[in-house]
Amino acid sequence: MEKEISEKKKKNSFWHIWTSYAIYYFGRVNLSFIIPVLLATQGLTKYSLGLVASGFFFAYAIGQFLHGQISERFNPFTYIAVGLIGSAIMNILLGFSFGFFWILFIGEIMNGGFQSMGWSSSLRANAEMHKGDKKSLEKKSCSLGTSYQVGNSIAWLVSAFIIGWFGWQWGFWFASIILLLRGITLLIIKPEIKVEKKSIIKQVKHTLNFPIIMAGICLCLLNIVRYGVIVWIPTYLIEVQNSSMIGTGLKIFLIPIAGVIGTLSYNKLKINRSILTAIFLSFLGLMFAVYGQSTGLTSVIILILSGFFLYGPHVFFLSSFPSRFVDKKIVASSTGFIDGMAYIGAILVGIIIPFFLDISTWDFVFTFWSVLCSAIMLLILGLYVFMKVDGKMAKEMDILDYEEIKS
Repeated sequence: MEKEISEKKKKNSFWHIWTSYAIYYFGRVNLSFIIPVLLATQGLTKYSLGLVASGFFFAYAIGQFLHGQISERFNPFTYIAVGLIGSAIMNILLGFSFGFFWILFIGEIMNGGFQSMGWSSSLRANAEMHKGDKKSLEKKSCSLGTSYQVGNSIAWLVSAFIIGWFGWQWGFWFASIILLLRGITLLIIKPEIKVEKKSIIKQVKHTLNFPIIMAGICLCLLNIVRYGVIVWIPTYLIEVQNSSMIGTGLKIFLIPIAGVIGTLSYNKLKINRSILTAIFLSFLGLMFAVYGQSTGLTSVIILILSGFFLYGPHVFFLSSFPSRFVDKKIVASSTGFIDGMAYIGAILVGIIIPFFLDISTWDFVFTFWSVLCSAIMLLILGLYVFMKVDGKMAKEMDILDYEEIKS
């Protein structure tokens, strides 16, 4: 297959995948800027809106587990497009929710289901287009990971302006327009991918191995931090630092952009991935430990640095690592499992953060994120030490240096 695909087709396909997944974020992170408006104008509480966010993440997590297995049987480009169109339809309907909790809750659950069709299929599509060229696949997998950082950043900024100018309903409606247009165009231009169906039992067996499970646990903890920032930092800036809607958008716009730089730096450094990940996480924990005492420009700089140190390890677990299983034909299923575990962490964000804010302050939240970073760091260093003590077994089990599944 790889000889039949020209370099031009590979390049074009990559950018179709990259832009498609970046656009997914218009229908996902728009809620971050809608939440402060609903709190101020619709009489909803942080608990109720936290449940709305958790409903989305719950559906997304379940969808990742399911779609990761199911999508192996379909053209991944078609799967990506259907998810975009489905999310577009749900965002149209959410704009007519009139701020009612149950409509928002059910709508975001359905939106989460469609949104979960994107990432595992995107990673599989990329792997299929670069199959047989491991060096190119590793490079493109890392680059694909920047799609959700750039998409997150642009979607945040655009949503802030749209909601600030036209109201929270247009935060949903504008996203639906972008999602729908991209989904339709992708269906029209999608390349053909040969689908080789395999036993579902064998596929699940290969997916549920120790390295993939451990990667899922690490990403679960890391996503509590990441989505804590995505969902709640705008509310913190508006409520505590008295930032305007557009001002908040401009401040956090740079977080994922810094993540792109951090990701590229992470992959350029010639350091053992266990040690490098621990270093990045230690600095990330330090950023949150001091963030609560910062104001003004210092606060913005710390947020930018947190993005830099967060996304390198995140992209590795979510993109580069599962792409290594292309020969076992479980790229989508392994990605679905790891990302599903990650969004269990995201589910907890909608419950834990409102609870912490009820019993304590924002400083407690930032300390909690810092402690989580330390916990992940210790887990990774523990695995690294184990690798040094028990060479052969640890080589197969090490989640950061593992190269292939043993049959």
